[in-house]
Amino acid sequence: MPILSFNELRKEIIGRDFFFKTPYGTRLLTYADYTASGRSVQFIEKYLIKIQREYANTHTEDDLTGRNMTDLLHKAEETIKKAFNAEKNCYIIAAGTGTTGAITRFQEILGVRLPPATKVRIETLLKKDIKLTPQQKGQFLSIYNKIEQNRPVVFIGAYEHHSNDIQWRQAFVDVVEISLDSSGYFDLEDLEKKVSDPKYKNRMKIGSFSAASNVTGLISPVHEIARIMHKYGGIVGFDFAASAPYVEIDMNKDNECYFDAIYLSPHKFVGGPGSTGVLIIRKDLYDSNIEPTCAAGGTVDYVSSEAIDYTKDVETREKPGTPGILQIIKAALAIDIKNAVGIREIEELEQKYTFKAMKHLRKNLNIFILGNYNPYDRISIISFLTVHDDKFLHPKFFTKLLNDLFGIQSRAGCMCAGPYGHRLLDIEIEKSEEYRALVQKGKFGMKPGWTRLNFHYLFSETELDYICKAIDFIATYGYKFIPLYMFNCNTGEWFHKEFTPEEDITVPNVDSVLNMELRDCFDEEKIDRKKLFAQYLEEAKIIAATLDDNPKFRPFRDPDCEKLRWFYFSSIMNE
Repeated sequence: MPILSFNELRKEIIGRDFFFKTPYGTRLLTYADYTASGRSVQFIEKYLIKIQREYANTHTEDDLTGRNMTDLLHKAEETIKKAFNAEKNCYIIAAGTGTTGAITRFQEILGVRLPPATKVRIETLLKKDIKLTPQQKGQFLSIYNKIEQNRPVVFIGAYEHHSNDIQWRQAFVDVVEISLDSSGYFDLEDLEKKVSDPKYKNRMKIGSFSAASNVTGLISPVHEIARIMHKYGGIVGFDFAASAPYVEIDMNKDNECYFDAIYLSPHKFVGGPGSTGVLIIRKDLYDSNIEPTCAAGGTVDYVSSEAIDYTKDVETREKPGTPGILQIIKAALAIDIKNAVGIREIEELEQKYTFKAMKHLRKNLNIFILGNYNPYDRISIISFLTVHDDKFLHPKFFTKLLNDLFGIQSRAGCMCAGPYGHRLLDIEIEKSEEYRALVQKGKFGMKPGWTRLNFHYLFSETELDYICKAIDFIATYGYKFIPLYMFNCNTGEWFHKEFTPEEDITVPNVDSVLNMELRDCFDEEKIDRKKLFAQYLEEAKIIAATLDDNPKFRPFRDPDCEKLRWFYFSSIMNE
């Protein structure tokens, strides 16, 4: 039973009344970038301020502050494990850099992480002129080949975030990619075919898959994937960075479909900014007979100049140094918000919003939505490109107009999903290498990409309707605004020619903070959003009516850039 309504939680978001200046006047900030990061909420920030009155380091229970913080830390960890049905047979390990850090810790625990500098050092030593007899050389090569042929194999999906792709390519593993089916979904048949291949029979098999794409929102059949991995003797971890704030996660559904590990980025939850990343891993994967992944203060029971005894408690021995106490507590609170408003309620509302948004946007033939269109097979992420004549509007330009005309916060680029982007945009390897050559020359603005936003459950119907109308407007009239902006080919950024943005963020030094405006950020002004949104849309239409219907665009002087140009521009810097 939900204990917190969407409307009550919406009112707690810090910054919902934030206005900022744009080339077209002052705009109310409307945040639609929850896939990248959540937003802070008042009651969590106030709670954290309160408990800091008795804040102290952990690692002691001899006084009030140390005992209280240690107790709070352990309770926060239990809250997180309970949210994912992981209390009995799993460990929780904090990782400061979100899901990326959690995957790193997972690799270290499995013994497959190999830092690049270590790899180079080993290769350098092996290449040294070591005098070996022919027999010794033969024995060395035999051992080397045996190691190579028996190293672990990792299966990853076709729409992984770079964090769940590049890290495995660096590791002491062979990487095998699982294909998408003809509809763009995770191909379970291909997984079963590859994971059951006899050549992997005696090798450690690790599956590491995104639970949902952070580009298209497509949801992976995680429990079926887990069943197949376990059927053939493998283990499986899931990257829930994109989907954890919106879906139910059960690490112990049954004896076949359980998860061996999950990686989380709680900063993407409502209330989560500033929280730590989290790895939850089954106890039977951890070898407590070897040293912890990071030996440091807090991980030991006894140390002398001759001996080291590591603590037997795994969650303690994997908490080196001073843990992120407040970060873990904040992660627990952010994760618990999902349960407080109701997971089923979140899923139902986001499906409704995704359906309405897709229906609205697909009516505009200039909008090309990436991925399968079925709104019930995806979380509420939508990525798209917009067409004008024979080219696209640059996604960073589209995002800039959303910001300048309407105050809407979105994101443009490839979303750290380069390989998936190649498939979505049908970029063959030859053309990919041509783009790569331009990027290596510093022309980052030439990289293909898209605009992404998500239709979050905390949106009101008014906000949902406004964002759809704003996208529709730019897809129809955005090309007329191109002559007003300067394109930076090196960065991909777009700048209005007659506007210099003010620095709204206070510089993080004591002098600036002490002289900051004393207005309490927890006091929200009452705003008539419906009226404001109608005003912004009307103003955009009035401006568009004054602009040339057939603006002049120009080519690149650089023939390599012009050959690959897929968007329009009128003015450029750093050509």
